[in-house]
Amino acid sequence: MNVLAHFRPLRDNKQSKLNSREEKLKFAFKMYDLDDDGVISRDELLSILHMMVGANISQDQLVSIAERTILEADLCCQGKISFEDFCKALDRTDVDQKMSIRFLN
Repeated sequence: MNVLAHFRPLRDNKQSKLNSREEKLKFAFKMYDLDDDGVISRDELLSILHMMVGANISQDQLVSIAERTILEADLCCQGKISFEDFCKALDRTDVDQKMSIRFLN
């Protein structure tokens, strides 16, 4: 079953293509890139933030978070986050640990 292969932890530091850092980042990026145009727009970020915490935070706060996120992550000053920007923003994040699920054998 390859559906959850992206979340399979590394075993003995052996990576397969599916559970590599880059593939995990691609998977996460695609969750935010709702229209699949290769960039994360302010509206897409707002939609995801609203799904995640919408009932617990005001719309003004969500807009502020989305705008600040784009301001900090958008290295090319396009008003959108490219995959390259996304990767650089998560450069210091332990993606392998945060996006792995331990399965019982």
